[in-house]
Amino acid sequence: MNICSMKALMSLLIPAIALIESKGQSLIHNSDSFFSKTLAPVSVYAVKGKTPQKTYQLKSADWVQHDASQVLLQIVGFNAIRKSGNFGFDPVFRGFKWEQINLITDGAMGAHQACPNRMDPPSSQVMINQIKEIELYKGPHNFRYGPSTGAVINFKMNDPVFSAKSIWNGRVGGGYETNGNIRRTEAYINRSSKRWQTALAFSYSAGDDYKDGNDSIIPAVFNRTAINFTTAYLVKTGAIASINITRNFTRNTSFPTLMMDLLSDDTWMIQAKYQVTATNKWFTQWNTQAYASLVDHQMGNGLRPSAATMLSHVFANTETTGGRTELVFRKNNSVWYLGADLKYEYANGTRSRKMMTGIMTGKVFYDTLWQQGSIFRTSAFAHLEKKLGQFQLTASGRVDLVHSKPNQPAAKTIANNALITANDFNTSLSAGISWTFGKHVQMAIWLGHGVRSASITEKFIHYLPVGLDAYEVVGNAQLKPEANTQLDFLVRYQTEKSLLQINFYRAMISQYITTVVDPNLKPIIATSPGVRKYINVEEASMVGFEISYAQQIGRLFNQDISLAYVRGQNRVLQEPLPEINPFELRYKLVAQLLNTKLQPYFNLRHSFAQNRVSTSFNEKATEDFMVVDIGVKVLANKKLQITTAVNNLFDIAYREHLSRFIRPTLPLNAVGRTWVLMLTHQL
Repeated sequence: MNICSMKALMSLLIPAIALIESKGQSLIHNSDSFFSKTLAPVSVYAVKGKTPQKTYQLKSADWVQHDASQVLLQIVGFNAIRKSGNFGFDPVFRGFKWEQINLITDGAMGAHQACPNRMDPPSSQVMINQIKEIELYKGPHNFRYGPSTGAVINFKMNDPVFSAKSIWNGRVGGGYETNGNIRRTEAYINRSSKRWQTALAFSYSAGDDYKDGNDSIIPAVFNRTAINFTTAYLVKTGAIASINITRNFTRNTSFPTLMMDLLSDDTWMIQAKYQVTATNKWFTQWNTQAYASLVDHQMGNGLRPSAATMLSHVFANTETTGGRTELVFRKNNSVWYLGADLKYEYANGTRSRKMMTGIMTGKVFYDTLWQQGSIFRTSAFAHLEKKLGQFQLTASGRVDLVHSKPNQPAAKTIANNALITANDFNTSLSAGISWTFGKHVQMAIWLGHGVRSASITEKFIHYLPVGLDAYEVVGNAQLKPEANTQLDFLVRYQTEKSLLQINFYRAMISQYITTVVDPNLKPIIATSPGVRKYINVEEASMVGFEISYAQQIGRLFNQDISLAYVRGQNRVLQEPLPEINPFELRYKLVAQLLNTKLQPYFNLRHSFAQNRVSTSFNEKATEDFMVVDIGVKVLANKKLQITTAVNNLFDIAYREHLSRFIRPTLPLNAVGRTWVLMLTHQL
């Protein structure tokens, strides 16, 4: 589904898209307004479950979505790299992407992609119908959950709920989209008792090729199934032990912009937690977690014309294990978070190439993908929030010791590198202050310095085309850590019926990790244009802003307007950074009729042309476009909700700037006009 279609649909299907202050302060406005009563360097987007008092909440069926990025795309500042029409959208926030974004579930758990081309980014492994809310930490300003340079995205699951008597509840939901024959279903059942709480969740989504606004067929077949089991036990008053298990299956999914299609992706994600809430003790809370994720991935070109000359197949797998422990201290107007964590990542894979023509017919070659690369990180962190009258202070710090190595280095790596292992010691710090002027104006400023070590792909990828262009890419084991020093300034003006918020930021990135063409390296496949190698660029920058205005019009209408802009620059080559979101405007108008039982809406999204492109990556400019969606949500009764919509009403043909190309002259265009029906029934 395209971003415009998803924007409109999610505007109704997300139960609440509202910024709340990290300590649980209340909101005063509606779904697309990202404003809280006090400023804090965290935005919390509630997607289901209980919400703070006075929060404007939409009861809806967002749980049927099969990819977490489809939820993120309706948040101002987000876009996504698209290599498939309907699956594996890789989130980009303010121009930051990949490992510059720390994406986790419940503060710790995450899956490392097994596909070198990120067919299965970490966001695709999140089972969204088990998520209570999304914490978005913009920039390098909070280090509780790991290194942060661009953003931290924490998908928080439901907290355990116990009851004196045995209680059963649940829901079922489904949806259908005409363009692409997309079918979605999801179900959830929960049992709560005095000591135990157990839940089982299921979701299934599938779709076929769709038509763009020119009636051209875009390959977009996908098939996704997810199952989740969660159980929690009340050990004693204030102490809860729980385990969460998710199993994801993806089959036969089209990736027309890549050299292969996804054949299968099988993932296990397991997390155990022990939470203690103390009374009259030296600490307030003590939370400990351990987690593991295993991803097995296969892809191939068996259904492509290229298979006639060379049949390619990839088997790949990744492992991620780790844990964290955190103590919380609350005293008077201060909250301290102190803790430590560790994380181990391992990636392995092999590509086979069988020659189908010529003198080498029948011969098979095998290529390593990541050289069995591994990264082990041990860390300690501290975070403080303190209230001083009209001021609120925030400080965060973190130290990371990172060890990386290829466990099975390729001959070329040994020959071209004096050292193939590395040890990094990274220090990250941030501080901020917010204050209130009178009844209507609030201001805040944060300055942060976040550091991350290079990823497994950046260090150990071995002659595979994993970037924006067709060049093969080779890793660099001696990459220096990338550091972002960022200033955020935020001002808000609030009245009884309106909110205006402006957020400016400037990021100066040292040792920026990117690739350059190395003419001294020869590609493995003769048809490749050459080889790129990961390097550090001494200095790059991101500058931008987000402006949001929300207004209640009379008793029946609410409108929201937002603007988002970012400018990325390679300050050494003096050219734009690649894959930067274009300037974007969004407008939404919602009516609350028949005592909110009937809610028609109108959505408009205008993406301006992106002409600042990277010539060294052969990036193509993108024209501007405007998409309109309309729909209506009906609350038939307390348990049944029905939503109908027409997305891309005027059947516009357009390409998102971050969408890849199927061929140099054939873009991966977004979905044309589509009719949508969704319903949810609470059991």
